[in-house]
Amino acid sequence: MLRRNVAALPLFGFAALLFCSPQAGWSQSSPCNMLTEKQLSSALGVNVGAGSPIGDYGCSWHAADPAKVMVTVSMQSAKMFEGAKKSPVATNKPVSGIGDEAIFTGVPNFCSLWVRKGAKYLLVRVYGLQVSDAEPKLKSIAADAVSKI
Repeated sequence: MLRRNVAALPLFGFAALLFCSPQAGWSQSSPCNMLTEKQLSSALGVNVGAGSPIGDYGCSWHAADPAKVMVTVSMQSAKMFEGAKKSPVATNKPVSGIGDEAIFTGVPNFCSLWVRKGAKYLLVRVYGLQVSDAEPKLKSIAADAVSKI
């Protein structure tokens, strides 16, 4: 048990680092304007409330009860994107058709889609879904968000 918890530390440290380092690169609109409640509700299959800013570099949306689903978007750096490509998480694979390059990473209840479009890097995360459910939903959400950067 201790070994599994210790193995998870780098993943959680990596996640904390992502949310503690704001990145420039948004288009002229704020992060919460990248996605609508309607787009997210449609992609997730649950009703989603209004977005809440994460500093000036990201936004989070929460599903209404009883679903415990949350989506976040944030801009990232090239260094963080390259780190995600090398991440040793259970699921780490390239994704085609979104931006210039995209990588899906996931463990149960915590999945991410990293997207590079030109020199900009977008991270879309969903919490509260199994990996197999999260991947297609993240693709849909990321495609909408990437169109705004």
